Amino acid sequence: MILFLAGFFAANEKFISEYASWRKRWSFFSFALFAIGAALMLFLLLGDLGPAMVICFTFIVLFSFSRGDFMQMIMTVVFYALATWIFKNVWLSAALSIGFLAVLWLINRKKLSESAVMALVIVSGFMTLDKVPHLDKLFPGPVTRLIERKAIWQDPWNNDVYGGDQIANGLWAMSSGGVAGQGIGEGFAKTIPEAHTDMILPSIGEDFGWAGIVSIFILFLLYLHRSIIIGRQTGTPFLFYVCAGIGICTFVQFLLIAGGSTGALPLSGVALPFESYGGSSLVANFVAAGFLLSASKVKGTAVQMAYITKQQDKNLVPALLAACVGLVLLTIGVSQYLFDNQKWVVKPALVADKSGARMFSYNPRIAILMNKLQAGTIYDRNGLILATSDPQLIRKQQNLINNAGAGNYDLDSAMHKRLQRYYPFQDQLFFWLGDANTQVFNGSTNGYFAEYEHAAELRGFKMPVSNYTVKASHYQEDRFLPRGVKEMTVAKKDYSAIAPLLVAGINSDEVAAFKKKNRDVKLTVDAALQTAIQKSIAADTSLNDNRVSVVIMESATGDVLASAQYPLPPIHNWDLLNMPIPEQNKLSQWVTTTDLGFTYATQPGSTAKLLTSMSAFNKLGADAEKVTFHVSMEERIRTKGLEPDETGVITMERAIAKSNNVYFIKLANEEHLQEEMATLYLKTGMFLHGVGGYFYNKQPANTNADQEEKWREFWRKTEFNTKPPYDPNNIHRTRAKGISGMAWGQGELIATPAAVARLASGIANNGTLMTSRFALKINDTVIAARTSEKLTEPAYAGLIKGYMIEQSAPKVPILNLSVAGKTGTPERVWKKQSINDGWYVFFAPNPKQGGFTVVCIRIESTKGSSDAVRLAGQHIIPYLVKMGYIRNMVDKPVEVDEQ
Repeated sequence: MILFLAGFFAANEKFISEYASWRKRWSFFSFALFAIGAALMLFLLLGDLGPAMVICFTFIVLFSFSRGDFMQMIMTVVFYALATWIFKNVWLSAALSIGFLAVLWLINRKKLSESAVMALVIVSGFMTLDKVPHLDKLFPGPVTRLIERKAIWQDPWNNDVYGGDQIANGLWAMSSGGVAGQGIGEGFAKTIPEAHTDMILPSIGEDFGWAGIVSIFILFLLYLHRSIIIGRQTGTPFLFYVCAGIGICTFVQFLLIAGGSTGALPLSGVALPFESYGGSSLVANFVAAGFLLSASKVKGTAVQMAYITKQQDKNLVPALLAACVGLVLLTIGVSQYLFDNQKWVVKPALVADKSGARMFSYNPRIAILMNKLQAGTIYDRNGLILATSDPQLIRKQQNLINNAGAGNYDLDSAMHKRLQRYYPFQDQLFFWLGDANTQVFNGSTNGYFAEYEHAAELRGFKMPVSNYTVKASHYQEDRFLPRGVKEMTVAKKDYSAIAPLLVAGINSDEVAAFKKKNRDVKLTVDAALQTAIQKSIAADTSLNDNRVSVVIMESATGDVLASAQYPLPPIHNWDLLNMPIPEQNKLSQWVTTTDLGFTYATQPGSTAKLLTSMSAFNKLGADAEKVTFHVSMEERIRTKGLEPDETGVITMERAIAKSNNVYFIKLANEEHLQEEMATLYLKTGMFLHGVGGYFYNKQPANTNADQEEKWREFWRKTEFNTKPPYDPNNIHRTRAKGISGMAWGQGELIATPAAVARLASGIANNGTLMTSRFALKINDTVIAARTSEKLTEPAYAGLIKGYMIEQSAPKVPILNLSVAGKTGTPERVWKKQSINDGWYVFFAPNPKQGGFTVVCIRIESTKGSSDAVRLAGQHIIPYLVKMGYIRNMVDKPVEVDEQ
């Protein structure tokens, strides 16, 4: 290509520089425009920007040398770039640049700069090509690729592109290198996409730093300078254009790849000459360099040199000056990442995953460093080892661990496998800990997963997390569904605390010293309690066809003591553990692949009446206790069983004690409690119409207020405004819809056992809900108990507590303990069949810590709440009493109401 261009311009140099007429000028210029158009078409056909850009700019620069208008061409490109930067509108920038060219032409009518026009066509064509109507239909692949590359170039840290972190990966590598680099072979080039071709410069920058990158810049500038000087010294136009063409072509490639890999220019997909891995490209570059060496021995005569001087010197100085300015700007752009590198080495990039969902991508060196630091040990509240990287610590506690129920753990076998982490309680505490060896569910929301939740603290540093609401413009929930716009919340992790370690190097002395810090975490869980409950339930054959979840927490501190489930997760069956819910529903047996107590929500049934009564107190005050409703025989919903709905005039006390469904339907509708109920749903973590709840801990109010208001507006349009509306003369028609269903825990209201336990915890704690606490101590810091929400006034909480004591009084013979509780038997559809779940939430004083111990039980697909009460008496209360977590609610014998 260069030989052809050199021969063409050498033969037509005089004709090009001195057009005899406008007709001849247009005849040639039209050919040049056709060539530019052909180059752009080449891009569309090949789907690669690089070759077209190299060919076009090499042609334009050589044309400007021949025409003698290099200066005008550079001025036009600079003007367009400035206009685009200022006005942020590519069409306006193009129009202003055309006006700028027109002004230059008016100043000197004989000197229209065709080079400037062609350069403007190329640059503005790249910026506007994706906006040409219907072009994306003719060339969908290349146009989409162009759109994506422009998006990455315009903001490498925030773009809606799958793989949009490619430039960010290069910047992370260079910022890791700093000024002097990590050292030869100390970088992690394998973490950079296309590190051996497109992104070779960041790879070099990581090893050699700012000094190495700038040295390469200077070498390419010298190569361009020597190429032009050698061509000029030959004195012959052909050799001049060949040598200058080699230098320009090489320098253009360098600028494109250097600018692309540093974010100064869009990624173009060309190789860095003499540096990138390649076959034919490398051979061609060395052949070109050999030609330059041969041409350097040719010296022109005085006449030839006079001609070259007159024809080309007016172009060469501006050209070399422009190259110097370009390198200076490129160096300034790169320097910000290498001198202020602690800021950039941990900066995440907000991009898109394969489905189009937004996600933060992080410097992969962070994961390598985290692995190098090695996680500390996780303990339960009593000091038992739950997870560790040192198996000898488990050996020292072997007897204690065995006594706590983990006697079947084969430590020697685990050590033989050379695992990174050791888990003596295995599946008993899987959702508390996760599995760092397999990384299964890493970052998922179906468990607490302390290995992930406290990944930073287990390495000795703090990692603040911020949540942002963003929009995904190309989200595809399923491959059979079209892509569309979706609003979602993403979490941003701040790794600033380990930025000095990343800059110092993964294998540095600083990292070795950092590993000596306290990196242990103590959780709130009682491993022995949860294991004992789970083993006791598993041994009960009457529960073989059910699924059970039990949440136990302390009301005064918010400590979560246990989240037990049956059956246990199949951690040794990878296929079953990762099986989608629709596939699980095809199985004959129950499967547990999520923390049932905290992340699996279903209708809570009559336990929700506690919330409805609290809402009444919050709105009506003490008068709520006096609200009565008449329930007729025809209005009853529960007509069978041991306790059908009572009839006659019903008070709130009787309605809770005897779980009267009709009373609460009338109370919620006729007192218009929906807004107060919605407030409590948001505080305790219940879901209404699929939104509003939370699993482990609620986001701070100042970051979630807008979202909560959106949910309220949604509920006002749906659940608070159902059709047909509530009819007091025919409550059966809407008994499970809208506000009626909400009132007694049916319809679109769903909750986890943890959410119901939080509600009961607030009642037990005099109306104040404590934030659920999952960690007691992190490193050297004791985690203080925190007040989360005020649910109601202490007096109202005391009244509801009394109602709950009365409701559970008949159950003392089964429980062998007096408690305050509430049962529930909701009906729902599972596997296209109607089933009943059994719920029981209760609390009693905690003699060990003070306050109350709160328990919430859910048995799926059972006869009703009586099974949950029986389970509490057989499998939970005995262990709570034995371990000192619970005692009688009242000391004197409880009088059972026989009515």
